[in-house]
Amino acid sequence: MNPPEASSAIVDAIVGGGRKPQADAVAAIEGLTKIAKNLDMAQTANNLNDVRDNLLSDTFNLIVMGRFKTGKSTFLNALLGGTTVKIDLGGHAGPMVVDDLPATATLTGVRYAEEPYIKAWHFDKTSQSWSMDEYLRGSTLDTDERESQARFGHIREFEMGFPARLCQAGIVVYDSPGLDEHDTRTMVTKEATNRADAAIVLYRSDVLMGQGEMMNAVSLIGEGTRVFTVVNLFGGRAVDDRLRKFVWNRYVRDQLNGPDYTGQDLATQDIYFIDAELARAARYSGDAAGVERSGLLHFEQRLASFLLGNRQYIHLNKFVTLASQHSTVIEQQIDQRQTALRADQAKLREAQEAILPKLAAIRSRPAKLPRLFSRYKSRAEAEIKVAFTSLVAEIRRDLPGHIEGYSLPSGEKFMKALNQKKMGQEAADEISRFVRSRVEDWSQGGAADVLRPLVTEMVEEVADEVATIERKFGEIHLELTGWQVDANAGPVVSTNEKVVSAVASVLVGNPLGAVGAGAGGWRGAVGSAVGAFGTGLVLGLLGISSAVVFWPVALAGALLFGLIGGGIGLEKRIKAKAVEKTDEQLQSLPDQMALVISKNIADKFAEIEEEVTKLVTDLIDEEERNVREVVELNRMKQEDKERTQQTLTDATAALARSRVALQRALTLAQQVG
Repeated sequence: MNPPEASSAIVDAIVGGGRKPQADAVAAIEGLTKIAKNLDMAQTANNLNDVRDNLLSDTFNLIVMGRFKTGKSTFLNALLGGTTVKIDLGGHAGPMVVDDLPATATLTGVRYAEEPYIKAWHFDKTSQSWSMDEYLRGSTLDTDERESQARFGHIREFEMGFPARLCQAGIVVYDSPGLDEHDTRTMVTKEATNRADAAIVLYRSDVLMGQGEMMNAVSLIGEGTRVFTVVNLFGGRAVDDRLRKFVWNRYVRDQLNGPDYTGQDLATQDIYFIDAELARAARYSGDAAGVERSGLLHFEQRLASFLLGNRQYIHLNKFVTLASQHSTVIEQQIDQRQTALRADQAKLREAQEAILPKLAAIRSRPAKLPRLFSRYKSRAEAEIKVAFTSLVAEIRRDLPGHIEGYSLPSGEKFMKALNQKKMGQEAADEISRFVRSRVEDWSQGGAADVLRPLVTEMVEEVADEVATIERKFGEIHLELTGWQVDANAGPVVSTNEKVVSAVASVLVGNPLGAVGAGAGGWRGAVGSAVGAFGTGLVLGLLGISSAVVFWPVALAGALLFGLIGGGIGLEKRIKAKAVEKTDEQLQSLPDQMALVISKNIADKFAEIEEEVTKLVTDLIDEEERNVREVVELNRMKQEDKERTQQTLTDATAALARSRVALQRALTLAQQVG
């Protein structure tokens, strides 16, 4: 059964008031939405609703990572604590599978759900539902890697809904496969760090901080991700000064180029010592003293301080910035309408006739967008195909030399002629690893390098079109009433920021991809999105994973023919045969992938086109409604004008109150930190 109600420093901090700044900001945004609706600004009201919903759905993303068998799943079961409802886990002490051999098949993201569920998300973006029982019994790695690949090679990530109190507090926790255990699973872990707010890297005290595992962890951590280092105390290892000195010098001095250890507090470098097994047992038995003895309580307090301080302020600031920009749109429309009430009626009627052709011309502008996106789609497709063909040619060139320098393990054994089947499989496995590694490296570097300038150029062209539309509406308002933008009024909410946001969201598959004004500039925002896109999405986009994963099986089968013979030169013949068979497959791979590349590039650009076209069309619709409203206001009788003027004055006051409330929420978030 599930553990009893368990305390957690993170949960207690969040429930105990850490969410108040968010609640205050939401209330202020809802106030702005009400003003927009009262002014019949439907699109601005919808935009503000999106900001509110994104702020409410914003989560703390926390990933636990490290070399395989460091105790990640045990630690995570302790961190997840108690559940909000009773759950039968069939005797398991937590939802994460624990085994004495590498157990975690692929990334698992745990989010709150009162009714447990499991979804296995595949590389082709389809999903399959599993029961919790199926997950606990069937998600563990097989002892044979080929069997594991057959069962899990197509699964990108497990999504788990689970009633953990920690997740109810707004935290999504990711359990990652062991680093250096398998190339593809390591790639999936790297992609996950790009969307993580904090990464917990686990080491075990009895085989502590090898250079390779530290370098692997550093290379996988996403830029801007806060890193917490946890040493899992195995076998009841006590924390003494000898252990502290070793960890400090090994990690802080040698890895981070810090000073020598002279008795410093390791927590100042976010390094903590935790007995994960004790922590799990104590939390699941309701032993608060045991949780504290394990070191988990102290760690949770420091993690909570980060999640509710620096991190919350940064994320809250993003959405407050967007809401403030929308408030500027409201302010401008109030100003436009007040100007219309004072305008000369005869001159306005004359101007209205003159602007009708201009409105028609603006309405026709979105028709240009499909041609623009089609042009960039064709370029992206052609350039990715050329780059992929080039990559395959490089792999074909380098493979013979690589396999020649690789010694087949069974080739060194006595009676190796009897081991030729095993040697063939070893050659196939190594070739598959080499090819897969090169493709994955390209997905992170070369593919993103190809797409980045192209996508940036596309966004800038769309941004120019949007700026033209906004400028033409400004000219119309100037003609109608003499109103023009106040250069000192602060930043206007620009559809350009939303265009960047839409493109970034599609590229990284992240609905919260909104970027605040000036956050690294448009090029920076798009560049980051394409970089994340290149890390993981390109693999799925090109369908490479499924093509490469099954090569060892097919290749090993092909090697069984024509290899019977004496042991002299056997390893060399096996390698030559393996390279020959692989080269046949590689030679045809670009053609095999051409249709897959075309389809997936087309799908991706169609998605971007749909999002951006809707944004531009919505902009035009709202501006047209505002122009009509300006004209209607001017036609009112004097007493109606006075009532409308009072309504606009009241709206201005309400707008000021909402803006003050937004800034107070930000200030409070800073104080919490």
